Amino acid sequence: MGRILIELVLAPALVAISTLVARRWGSRVGGVVSAFPAIVGPVLLILALAHGDAFAARAAEGTLLGLLSLAAFALAYGRLARAHGWRVCAAGGWAAAALAALLAGVAVGGAGSPVGLLVATGGIALAWRALPATVPESMTSAPRRGAIPARMASAALLVALLSAAAGALGAVAGGMLAALPVLACVLAVFTHREHGGTQAIALLRGMLAGMASFVLFCQVIAVAIVPYGIVPAFAAATGLALAVQAIAVYSPTPVHSPLRRHSSAASVSVTEAAGSLGPQST
Repeated sequence: MGRILIELVLAPALVAISTLVARRWGSRVGGVVSAFPAIVGPVLLILALAHGDAFAARAAEGTLLGLLSLAAFALAYGRLARAHGWRVCAAGGWAAAALAALLAGVAVGGAGSPVGLLVATGGIALAWRALPATVPESMTSAPRRGAIPARMASAALLVALLSAAAGALGAVAGGMLAALPVLACVLAVFTHREHGGTQAIALLRGMLAGMASFVLFCQVIAVAIVPYGIVPAFAAATGLALAVQAIAVYSPTPVHSPLRRHSSAASVSVTEAAGSLGPQST
């Protein structure tokens, strides 16, 4: 019950915060906020307290494996978004996510670290490179009244459904469910509806580019919680995630120049899209 309540509160809150941050400080900052592990962190903490350190470590490894489904969702949605509406894109994205999660579970579901890290980083990197490098038009329309509450409600509903499904599963399968693209779906669909497929593609590219802190957070929990305990592991994971996010936002020009050359349009839109819809998740 505690896990469900945390997900139902934090998932909608992350949607709202990403949207507001994007409107106030721009796309880079909003994209960073949307990718922060603000949902999976408390979920893993609850699992550790309820079931022990080893269970939480396996769940963190499962979450890393589950990020393959996020990458598959983003890739399928983005490839369809140029020619199809949000319904077709969402259906295609979830079909790809389900297939990727099934394949990951069957192929490497029982493997330990660093398999999850390799699967997560490889899948996210490949999906980012395979998405169309679009140059989105500027968004001139004002946000719709009630847009943020609608996005929050959609996120809460999807998370509730996934949490109920995960209740009967074990650590790895439950962790993989926690990584399903709930927030990515909500944000992409609303952005697509309000501003078109090009903006949705830019949003998804930006989300994938900002997933480093999420991946590192889960990896630290997976390898550190058993030998060092809950408090040191979560403190280290949170500190590392915050540091990575800060670097992503405030890194010097030499670090950002490759991003500007290859995906400046995606970066600029990630949080503007968050502002109109927001950018997951997990």
